Amino acid sequence: MKIQFDGNPLCDGYLTGIGTYESELCRRMVARHPEDEFEYVYFALRGKSTKKGIMAAYEAKNASAVSFSYLSAGLYKLIQGVFPLPYSFMFGRKNEVTHFFNFLIPPGVKGKRVVTIHDLGFIRYPETVTVRTRLMLRARLRRTIERSDRIIVVSEFTARELTELYGVPREKMSVVYCGVDTEKFKNKEYKGRCSEILKEKGLKDKGYFLYLGTIEPRKNIYALVGAYAKTVKRLVSEGKEAYPLVLAGKLGWYYDKILERIKTEGIEERIILTGYLSEYEKICLYSRARAFVFPSLYEGFGIPVLEAMACGAPVLTSNAASLPEVAGDAALICDPESEEEISEEMYALATDSGLCQRLVQAGFLRAKAFSWEKEADKLYDIYKTLLPGEKDE
Repeated sequence: MKIQFDGNPLCDGYLTGIGTYESELCRRMVARHPEDEFEYVYFALRGKSTKKGIMAAYEAKNASAVSFSYLSAGLYKLIQGVFPLPYSFMFGRKNEVTHFFNFLIPPGVKGKRVVTIHDLGFIRYPETVTVRTRLMLRARLRRTIERSDRIIVVSEFTARELTELYGVPREKMSVVYCGVDTEKFKNKEYKGRCSEILKEKGLKDKGYFLYLGTIEPRKNIYALVGAYAKTVKRLVSEGKEAYPLVLAGKLGWYYDKILERIKTEGIEERIILTGYLSEYEKICLYSRARAFVFPSLYEGFGIPVLEAMACGAPVLTSNAASLPEVAGDAALICDPESEEEISEEMYALATDSGLCQRLVQAGFLRAKAFSWEKEADKLYDIYKTLLPGEKDE
């Protein structure tokens, strides 16, 4: 097969969740199918040399990276609303399958067209995306659905969302889950640095609750802070250890309300805000946490849940969106709208070591069920089902 990937999510220097998803799947597919021909394409109006260096890492005997230097990805998306420049004008090689990993299929794509739609957060939680992105998705997602030969979703939950909100028939969609590299998240490579990292951040081994993700409303941090304050009050009143809460990740939308609640609850000294973490810092904090807490309101998948499980952290997550699908029976599940319920489960994790150990063992098994290799093979098989034959624009 001749397969083309939209490489734009890969070449901005910092991989988002979408970029990680594409990178992990495509690297493995290319490596596992030397008989096929792959091509990554990307726009490089700005930062051409930097992007070329990044994309060189994806090249192989059977995989090339091709840039178009007269437009940026953002500008191309913008002008589509006024002048729908055919995609084949920039990237005209005849491919049997072209896969877009970031929600939208442009006009004029030759061959079979595949798109990954990760979630519909721009509808359910519009405040979590920029106005520009929200307007673009609202204007163009339905046309993308019509153009597509197959829609890839990252969970059954997102498939249901697409059926409910856009009327997409289930048979047009295929689930290709996110995975987790259980070898990397075993923490072998960074084990010697973990004690040093904990010391730098004022933490003790198995002596803190950890949240990791963007600090924004959709992640339900406001309720987590309230639930944590209740947990601390109960533990202190009983003379038990009240573990600090680490909020790891960059500050996103409306974080000021979260900081205000921390102050109002009088728990500033018990909350540790780390900002963005490097990969090894993230792995170390996962592996040394008393528990990982992730009571999010909305996730298309929820990779941090699997990462924490792979690292050996007991997990508390919510019963919302895709999270029960990801966590299975290997985590404590709470109602994210109930601070009392979140607090009750945090108290159990703080005081019941037997419960924590059971969750650790269940989490190891659950994480192994989500393999990037398995999902890459699944995606490749989906491409094969689309051939032979083409669909007209």
